[in-house]
Amino acid sequence: MHTTDVYRCDGCGTEYRVAGEGHPTVLCSECKQVATPHGDSVAGREYHVGRAKYVEGRRRTTEAMRRFESGQMTLARGGFNDAAGEFEDSVDHFTAAVSGAKSESVREACERARKKATCLWQAVEWLGGATYASEQGDTDRATRYREDAQQRLRAAKAYGELVAPEQVTE
Repeated sequence: MHTTDVYRCDGCGTEYRVAGEGHPTVLCSECKQVATPHGDSVAGREYHVGRAKYVEGRRRTTEAMRRFESGQMTLARGGFNDAAGEFEDSVDHFTAAVSGAKSESVREACERARKKATCLWQAVEWLGGATYASEQGDTDRATRYREDAQQRLRAAKAYGELVAPEQVTE
């Protein structure tokens, strides 16, 4: 099945419709800059990947929290670091989705996801710091870091739940 994708020049903003399979490199005939895929279908694909990374980040955070609460600081810190990497990747994909979205409703869903994932990324970074401070015996700093993490977790809740990928472009 052949598809038609929209590409937008990163230089001058000219749009091109490209039919066929794959993802070719499109060079703008106006300013000779590379055009990148654009549109709600592209945003939906980026959102889908970002959400998968986000879900994995949440899973790793839950596992790390369990270790943190049971005093396994080194394992918890490794888990928080892994979660931070997943959230960072998800933010990258959500950011690409926001910039590629054509409609306001798709852009809003992707932006909300980007903000929530950013809050969680920041929270696990703080929690990783709390584990390190705990390992060093610096309980005051560990407490401050954990409180900062809790503030970011509360901020993340304000963005609600992420919508299912198939609902983003409906």
